[in-house]
Amino acid sequence: MNTRAPAILLIEKDEVTLEIYQRELSKSFTVFAFTEIDGVLETIINHDIRAVVIEPEICSGKGWELIDSIQRNYSARFIPVIVCSTRDASREGPGKQVAEYLTKPVLPKTLREKTLEVLGLSEKPRKSS
Repeated sequence: MNTRAPAILLIEKDEVTLEIYQRELSKSFTVFAFTEIDGVLETIINHDIRAVVIEPEICSGKGWELIDSIQRNYSARFIPVIVCSTRDASREGPGKQVAEYLTKPVLPKTLREKTLEVLGLSEKPRKSS
């Protein structure tokens, strides 16, 4: 049985926000973090990525193009996309197949819980002593 954590992509333009979100998401996932879109598609090819968390305003709004590319090129294996943006992204990307739209500020714990929810995973209850 594979006990490795599911892998996700985290794409965030702000390095401080990226570090904060990565630290929290790493409690439940193997996180591949990017501040640019270069290398993202190669990571999807080389790893079993289960979800993408993205700020679509990365690289002057090219995150929307990246979402389209992921959905077009990897439709054989569904990869849910969670948009976590400073803008009300649900108005800008209504035609996109996005699993969840979150408007910042988003607490890191909330982002982790929503990602677990989108993937149909739940945290194991802690044993009390």
